[in-house]
Amino acid sequence: MSAGASSAAAGGVARAAKSIMFPAMTEALETLLGRTWLGITGLQWLAAAVILLALTPTLMLIRRTAARRLRSYAVRSASDVDDVIADLVERTRTWFLALIGLRLATVTLDLPERWDQRVHTALIIGGMIQGGLWASTVVRYLVDRRFARHVQAEGAAPQVTPIAQTMLRLAGLVLVWTVVVLVVLSAFGINITALVAGLGIGGVAVALAVQQVLGDILASISIIVDKPFQPGEFIAVGQVMGTVRRIGVRSTVLASLSGEELVLSNNDLLSSRIQNFTRMRERRVVFRVGVVYATSQELIERLPGLLRAAVERREQVRFDRATLVNFGESGLEYEVVYIVLSADYNLYTQIHQQLLFELLREMRGLGYEFALPSRTLYVVPPEGAPAAGQAEPAAAPG
Repeated sequence: MSAGASSAAAGGVARAAKSIMFPAMTEALETLLGRTWLGITGLQWLAAAVILLALTPTLMLIRRTAARRLRSYAVRSASDVDDVIADLVERTRTWFLALIGLRLATVTLDLPERWDQRVHTALIIGGMIQGGLWASTVVRYLVDRRFARHVQAEGAAPQVTPIAQTMLRLAGLVLVWTVVVLVVLSAFGINITALVAGLGIGGVAVALAVQQVLGDILASISIIVDKPFQPGEFIAVGQVMGTVRRIGVRSTVLASLSGEELVLSNNDLLSSRIQNFTRMRERRVVFRVGVVYATSQELIERLPGLLRAAVERREQVRFDRATLVNFGESGLEYEVVYIVLSADYNLYTQIHQQLLFELLREMRGLGYEFALPSRTLYVVPPEGAPAAGQAEPAAAPG
């Protein structure tokens, strides 16, 4: 047989096989697509599968593109908000995107109520777990941002105990995942009322057992969050004054003016009145000047203007008032109030000293006499005693 005849025979066999196979495959495919599972045809299942297989990679591509663009923008930006947004996008899990695709695919199907409820429950559970991951990222960001100003400088002593930051972060994560677990259990149809009540009672019991320690720890967290003072600031608590050196879990350490360290309980610290001198913007000064009652009426009325002029000649000072306020025990009392436009204590002492020097010089030059604490005693002779200047009567001769 020639080569041409062989090729023609082979081609005929192939055409005959195709004519037999394609109708068989087509018939099998039609049969498969026409069958029903859970009351849904194979064609509808195929359409749902196509939606799932197309939607999930599309969501993954959107996530990857958004994360890459947000991260590149965050590198150029000085704010840290875009960094946490990029972290949230990156922490979106692939299985969560697949669950979204599955739910959207099943929307096109008329599933039985039982199976539709199962898919819906799976999406709720997955959504809560994904929400827990997002919330955990936000909690870490908020806690770290609060503590960012207290980050220990290289080679310096720690200003805030790291365990306070860790405990605050842990408390936030425990709260987030407790809510997630309770919602997941509720999605499974479990009654969580008794569980919530048990957790509440257990929490109260633990809180009562460690009340003092827990109070100091919560006070430490409150100091970090509210920031009534920060390391390096000068504060006064009652009669105690010093510079904040370190904020610990149970106590705060102050460096006093005399050099020793003062350790104060955080709970007692927040229960007291705290004066933060570092955050002063200006200093109000009040002092009094007293002159004797024998001062002439002209000098008495002239003194408020003299006091005002002496204050207003100072730099970095704002005059408030100078008035006669009281008839004192030893003299007339004038009150002078002015504002030093700086919180610097040394500057205040220099200004006030120069002001007093000038007032002493001017008031003495004008003839004022300063009132000093004094008392006048009037001595009254007893009855029958001779008055002053009178001689005693002569004694009768014996």
